Parts: sequence; C-alpha cells; structure tokens
Amino acid sequence: MVRAVRRPAKGAGLLLPVAAAALLAAAAAAGGAALSSCASAPQPALAEQWYELGNSWLDKGDWKRAGEAYSHALELNPSFAAASFNMARALAEAGDYDAALRSLDKLLAADPKNVRLLSARAYVLFKKGDAAEALRAYGAVIALDPYSPDAVYNSALLRFAAGQGEQAVQDLDRLLAYKPDDSQSLLLLGRIEESLGKPEAAIDAYEKARVLGKADGAALERLGLLYEGQRRFADAMSTLDAATKADASRAGAWFALARLRLVVAEDGDGGLDALTHALGAGFSDKDAAAKLMAEPVVADREKVADLLRSKGLLP
Repeated sequence: MVRAVRRPAKGAGLLLPVAAAALLAAAAAAGGAALSSCASAPQPALAEQWYELGNSWLDKGDWKRAGEAYSHALELNPSFAAASFNMARALAEAGDYDAALRSLDKLLAADPKNVRLLSARAYVLFKKGDAAEALRAYGAVIALDPYSPDAVYNSALLRFAAGQGEQAVQDLDRLLAYKPDDSQSLLLLGRIEESLGKPEAAIDAYEKARVLGKADGAALERLGLLYEGQRRFADAMSTLDAATKADASRAGAWFALARLRLVVAEDGDGGLDALTHALGAGFSDKDAAAKLMAEPVVADREKVADLLRSKGLLP
C-alpha cells in the first residue's frame, strides 16, 4: 500500500538528432557494441550517446548495463554531470551504495546546495539502511525546498519508522496543504494516524486517496477495518467489499466482510459467500475463526462452523 521509498528522477539529457537516435537503437540491440565501433564520432557527441544508452538501460532496470554505459560516457567526458548523477542512481540500485555516495559527493563539492543532488544522496543513504544519516540528509533538502514531495515523503517514512509519528504527520500535512493530490502521502498519512490511535484522521486521509482513485485493496481493507472500529458498519461492509473487488486475493478483507455480514447484518448467504472466498484465498487464522463462532449471533451458525471445520480452523 505504501511504497518504501521514492526514487530520484534520472538526470536530464539532451535530445538526440535522428541519426544519433538510430545509432542508439542499434546499440541497445547490440548491448552497446555499435557505440564502441564509432571511434570517429566527436568525443562529446559519443559521450552523449553512451549517456542516452545508459538511460535506456536505467529505464529497463538493468543497473549493471546502465552503469557500464555511464562509465563509458564519463571516460569520454569526465565533466558530464548528468552522467555522474545517473551513474550514482545505477550504483545505488545495484547495491553499491558507497560508490554511489562517492559519485554524488564529487558533484556536491562543486554545487553544495543543489537540492536534486542532496535528495539523491539522502535516497542512497535510505537505501543503504543508514536511517539517521538519511533523515538528516532529507532535513537538509527540506530546509532548501520545504515542499519537495519526495524529500518530505521519505523523511516522514523515516520518522514513522523511528517512532516520530507526530512530526511525520506535521511534515505530511504541510506537504498536502501545498499538494493535496499527492496520493502516496495521503496513504502514508492514513497509516501513521492509524498507528497514533487517531481513527477519524486516518479515515479522512484514506478517503481522500480513495477519491483520487489511488486506494488499493490493502488501503481499502485498512479503511474498512477502521470503519468497523468506529461502528460504522454499513461503511465498513461497502469498503471491504470494494477491497475484495480491487484485489480478490485479500483473504483478510474477505473474512472481515464475512464476519460483518454474519454477525451484524445477519446475512447468511452473503456471509457464507464471503467466508468461502476468504478460505479460498488462504485465510487460516484459527483465533479469528474461534472469535467469530463465540459471537452471540452468527447467521447460519452450523453452516459457518462446518465450513471452518472443513479447513481445519475449528476442532
């Protein structure tokens, strides 16, 4: 439901002329051999072509080939900043965090207040697992650009993990006042508010993401359970039903929907249907099954018990 971290965008490149674009296509097909054969090309132009080939591999998630292409570009043009930037991105994605940081630190030595470079460096620290340093690095980005969506989101994610939920909420509220359609931040805000014991605030955040069409099955399941906790049972059932439609594999959403239909709505047919889907999706929580059967009212109790027993969830 919530992405772990937002990646920095790759560095901008120059538009290739038609001839160079054709060469790039051939090189991509040949793994770069076509570029290696073009020794007669001017060095800056050839560096640009290696750079664009690196971008092609980067877009495909082939970090090794992307890094090799950027390395060639930098051999031909050592001052090619965009290639250095993207090289750091490829190194980070490949897990070579120290090399990525060295590449970024060289660029920052020449431009220490470059927000994009600082944000990329914070991202590498995040990927490396150095949460404290990453949080400080994102703080430096936010000091220069208080409304940087990626920096605020990733900083909030780090604060949440560090038990600084209230500060994370403040950061996300500030960002959302400026960019109210940032659905990822809304989903993260909902998760944090929920963890802070603020169900209404969490519901509000999840619903805003839902209106934007960005609430997936996991988010809708959490929202449905929040509605249930607030005893808004009709909202809970409609939302859990939406969660199962968004992702039919969500066994927990199916079971929660079955429980509400059987216990609250006393809808035996609907409850058994949802329970069948839950078990088919792999639901296996024996404690939850026992709690369901301990309810004073369960529609079609014997059929429910037989169904749970058939899957080994009741003795």
